[in-house]
Amino acid sequence: MTTVRVDYTAHDAIYQKNKETGRPGWDTATGTAQTLLKWQEILQSRYIPDKGRVLELGCGAGDLSLWLTTKGYEVSGVDISPTAIDWAREKAQAGNALVDFHLGNVINLSTYQESAFDLVLDSHCLHCIIGDHRALFLRSAYRVLRPAGCCIIKTMCGRPAKGWSPGHFDPQTRCLIRKDGLATRYLGLSKDIMQEVVDAGFQLKEWKIRPASCEEDQGELLVYAIR
Repeated sequence: MTTVRVDYTAHDAIYQKNKETGRPGWDTATGTAQTLLKWQEILQSRYIPDKGRVLELGCGAGDLSLWLTTKGYEVSGVDISPTAIDWAREKAQAGNALVDFHLGNVINLSTYQESAFDLVLDSHCLHCIIGDHRALFLRSAYRVLRPAGCCIIKTMCGRPAKGWSPGHFDPQTRCLIRKDGLATRYLGLSKDIMQEVVDAGFQLKEWKIRPASCEEDQGELLVYAIR
């Protein structure tokens, strides 16, 4: 993949702004509620354990991780944004919830031991990981997952939605590029993303492709992968 410039720490400024303006996290309250409803359905899969240790990659302000504790899971969350992690810890304290929120980089999960988790979740984090870092992300997820454990990938894919101007999408790298030249999203073809997952060592068990429902929508790939 062609090398492009990235700055993952730029997400912190977005979390700062969202918190200052009263948003509950990365998304609106309505958007967050809709996301949790989707995860309720996702977790019905026969590949998902009904208990055990869970790691959320790119946990942000912690809403999914906190929700998972209400389902009986022992949850850890990792994110590169200090603001998001502090925010998530505040929510956990306010709700008397036990979640291990850790400030760190998802492409290097050295804080966690091998085979430490029964379930690893990527909820719209992988499409923010660019270039060779993607393989590191997936291999790290594989390492911390126990044998026969499940990794769920939920990532954008396909053509860019109309809301992204054509000038910001590079068809060669399939990245969305900001005006300052930094790549912010990878909108890979679903077959290419699934091949990345296989190359990391996973076995694909089930996948669903939600194509864009309109020009303003973005396609999404959901993958259940087993170590």
